[in-house]
Amino acid sequence: MAAHISISKQLHYAQNGEMGGVDIREPSTAVFAASSVDRYSGPYVSQASSEFVDSQVNPVYPLGVALPLTPYDFQINSRQNLLAGFFTRIAVSEIIFRWTIPTITSRNNQIYIIWGPGGRTAITNVVGNGGGGLTFTMASTTGYSGGQTIQVGGLNAVSTSAGVLNLNGNYTITTTTGTTLVCNNANGVPAFTTLAVTGTVGILYLVSVAEGWYNLTNNAVSGANAGGNLAYTLQGLVRTATSSSTFVVAYNNDPTNTTLSAIATAQPYNAFTSSSGTTDTYYWQRWTDPSAPNRVGLFEMIAWKTTQSFATSQNGSPNASLLSSPFVDITCDQLTYNQALKDADTGVSHNILCRIYIVPDAFTGNMGNLGSAPILVHRAFPIAKQVRWRADQNIGNLRFQVWDSQGYLLTTGDGVSGTTSGSYYDSDMGDWTMTMLVTEV
Repeated sequence: MAAHISISKQLHYAQNGEMGGVDIREPSTAVFAASSVDRYSGPYVSQASSEFVDSQVNPVYPLGVALPLTPYDFQINSRQNLLAGFFTRIAVSEIIFRWTIPTITSRNNQIYIIWGPGGRTAITNVVGNGGGGLTFTMASTTGYSGGQTIQVGGLNAVSTSAGVLNLNGNYTITTTTGTTLVCNNANGVPAFTTLAVTGTVGILYLVSVAEGWYNLTNNAVSGANAGGNLAYTLQGLVRTATSSSTFVVAYNNDPTNTTLSAIATAQPYNAFTSSSGTTDTYYWQRWTDPSAPNRVGLFEMIAWKTTQSFATSQNGSPNASLLSSPFVDITCDQLTYNQALKDADTGVSHNILCRIYIVPDAFTGNMGNLGSAPILVHRAFPIAKQVRWRADQNIGNLRFQVWDSQGYLLTTGDGVSGTTSGSYYDSDMGDWTMTMLVTEV
């Protein structure tokens, strides 16, 4: 008896197709959506019956709407499975992410400037008095005074009567004479006799920029127009710290312009330039957060040159940017732990759901100003990452985390401090929404 085959297969064979054709259908998919808004505890019923109290309520929201929890590290807990079914893959297809971390926060608001009054930076000799401290001798100590913190450099591996010592470091001046700086001995240097040296010393100032939104503008305007101008803000802080009335910081200045008159006329160049305007010399130094030493800070954002020495002016590179992180990674270990092929990064690696580069769909103007205001980022991925999933496993409780480009977790501490009207809370403003597709095969 002849075998019975379908009409479609007969047509396939009649067109010289191979035997054994297989009927094909596309696998079914389902949407699995996640939102940072869902970290909130529950709906507001009425003020009288609300389960919330004033101390629990985010002040930007009405009473009882939300607990002030961060959108960058939260858990979704459910008494039942979030998704059940026979599926083997998960893919992020679309996301809307709101970058609302201000330009300057407690993460990146500090920078050092080492200042040599009147160019007086050269050390000629040093004496170690043991517990009595160290005495540095220079041609003149005019401009230095007791209580100041100084930074000594250029004295590596100095041979002394107490052995080879490293005298570089920060010291606090206790007293001064016309030619000596008598300092504390914070580094526990043993006593040694007078030693002729060649080194440098400058006053160390830690400058802290106020948290908030800042712009890159073409000149250092003052008065009512100075708000949000990062260059002018930094200029004012340095003038206050160093008591200099001539110090200038300008943005958009060609770094080949080093004189005060040239700096005063901004040029079309994405760089910062600074000048003491006098014989005072200085250099910039990166402030390092001991808990997060690799975090992008003010030094990197302004793009001061890495190698600096005492001079009356300092140049930046044309890479200034107001973004403290060029991208973020969203992770959820409960969704990615089944994947056998792990994600990798030349820096810090996570198993990520998606990486979002902080660039809006359309932007005109200076790209360096990205980060001077909130950004809404929308991404629909044409080729989504396929995350492996076990077909007999449901989706339960989830923890989502958001990381910066250096591998540090974004936190609620990234907002502007305080509770006054208009204060920033990233738990209010940094929400994001993600759409994932789950596929049965």
